[in-house]
Amino acid sequence: MVIPRAIFGLALGWAFAQLSGIVNQYAAVVSSSTPSSLIVDDPTIFSPGDRILIYQAKGATINTTNDANYGNITVINGSGIFEFNTITSITGSTLNLKCALTRPFDLSNPTFARIQVIKVSYHPGDVTISGTVTAPPWNGEKGGVVVIETEGTLTFNADIDVSGRGFRGGSRSDNGGSSSACNVTTYHGGADEQAGRKGEGITEWLGANHRGYRGKLANGGGGGNNHNTGGGGGGNYGSGGAGGWTTCGSRWLCNGQNVANSGFGIGGTGLSSYVSGANLRLFFGGGGGGGHQNNQQGGNGGNGGGIVIIRAASINGNGHHIIASGIQGVQNLDGGCGQVGVSFAGNDGGGGGGAGGSVAIFCNSFIGSLTIDVRGANGQNCSSHLCACSPDHGPGGGGGGGYVAFSTAALPPGVTAIISGGQNGMELTPLDENQYGCTNTGNCISSGPARYNRGAAPGGNGGVIYSISLSSYAPCPMSQLTLREWHTNVLSNGQLQHRWKIQAHSPIISLSLQLIEQKGHVQQTYSLPPVAVGEFSHPLAPGVYEAQLIAYTADGTNEVLDTKLIDHRLPFVLEGGRLFLTSSSGRHFTLYDAAGRAVLQGTTPQVLSLENLPSGLYLLQIEAETHRFYKWD
Repeated sequence: MVIPRAIFGLALGWAFAQLSGIVNQYAAVVSSSTPSSLIVDDPTIFSPGDRILIYQAKGATINTTNDANYGNITVINGSGIFEFNTITSITGSTLNLKCALTRPFDLSNPTFARIQVIKVSYHPGDVTISGTVTAPPWNGEKGGVVVIETEGTLTFNADIDVSGRGFRGGSRSDNGGSSSACNVTTYHGGADEQAGRKGEGITEWLGANHRGYRGKLANGGGGGNNHNTGGGGGGNYGSGGAGGWTTCGSRWLCNGQNVANSGFGIGGTGLSSYVSGANLRLFFGGGGGGGHQNNQQGGNGGNGGGIVIIRAASINGNGHHIIASGIQGVQNLDGGCGQVGVSFAGNDGGGGGGAGGSVAIFCNSFIGSLTIDVRGANGQNCSSHLCACSPDHGPGGGGGGGYVAFSTAALPPGVTAIISGGQNGMELTPLDENQYGCTNTGNCISSGPARYNRGAAPGGNGGVIYSISLSSYAPCPMSQLTLREWHTNVLSNGQLQHRWKIQAHSPIISLSLQLIEQKGHVQQTYSLPPVAVGEFSHPLAPGVYEAQLIAYTADGTNEVLDTKLIDHRLPFVLEGGRLFLTSSSGRHFTLYDAAGRAVLQGTTPQVLSLENLPSGLYLLQIEAETHRFYKWD
């Protein structure tokens, strides 16, 4: 929500704004035949002149063999690329762009690449974050990104928070048995009772037979294969941690009777090799994989963090935060556990943590303190003492850390970046392992840390990138003047009223209106108040005109903002003793003679016979409009 001030500042031609809630709007690209136009699912949220960001979330190609290489990235393609542009016009569902896109978007298959167009929250003047700013969660097609641009100072009086708004975590498995308790060699399969689902990553799922099991999905964490293994953490800059091992009681079905060889979820791939200051990509945090369950107490994988992009002349942090961290999965524990909305597993495998997201800041002046949090989430604990659980289940792997990119050459003063990977989950009650026949001499977990983490690993740390340049991602120059609104209306006194809203990067020196008759010569030029938001009225004789709104700014820009046709013809025609009322349907009228007596009444449109009325002056009133004419015999 954008709440403008009641008094508009004229220095930059725009009000300073207060931001809160969701400040951007989003549309999914459904097709494109040229890099100069994009067909979207919802064109109604855009207008000509809008500043937009085109962002591609997916598109990577991965290895799909059913082995340990499953999910490895073979070609990154356009995953994570973004570019600013401007809408010049809209035709149906097609957004026509001011400049052709220059970055290698996968426009041939935008639904697989998951490209979206985001309406930027743009402000020529100062901006204050008055309430928490966020984005709708990524839903598989759009959302998850906050983009704010200002030519002035961005002041934080509240946080920006897109934690858990990125790639979605995989759900726990369907509740089922443990007929093949290890499944160590199964890396992809359907959504069933044998394995948790994979977390979402920078490649689209490749069909129903690739939703589940232990293989990673690029930076999405793998699900835990049965019996009761944990899901892998999602990855971003840092890789996701592996999920925890199966129960000791299933050791007889594991390779070499070794629980460490069970089918725990593999952590999502780290993407650090694909990002740099010279070639910045922005990735959602990968989703954590879901755990395996057979007692209705398994854990879901957590969502990854979202994306924040800021461009400002100056930032005043005021001690606030930009939060793009991953989160832990939440689920209800059934099977008699009685826990609702919890982020731990009970008598089953835990879910992996979501990875941290990405933040890019194009600004060289910072005031006060600002904390940017892109940490990965912790993996879920399991065998919770809050449930009636036996011990020995696999906890979730930690989510990898995200990254922060600055246009500065070093960390700005007063700015703190939290980039740590999430910790692995823990097995909370590793007691009585020998109840299943373990002797603690061979196949069981010996005393030490592994008795608690059961092989689950933390996520890798994230990173900080410097010296990013906006020109690489905004090659299309912004218009110095953008007409947001221009409305015309005939008032009851017959004058034509204009109301306008202009976005200007420089003070408006003059604003004028030219009225051009159909014969092509300028009928009248009016000087309007040189303000960004205003109104003006003037007399106008009946006729059809071409109107041009022209602005001149302090930086020397002289531009025709728009041209429109104004049809100001009289709402009646008098011919051969008949009066044709051509106004729109249902308007009430009264015809008065020169003495002020009402002689005819009704509603429009209508044809009136005036043959029985004497010659003279008449007054026609159509609701608030008044028109005079003379009738001749």
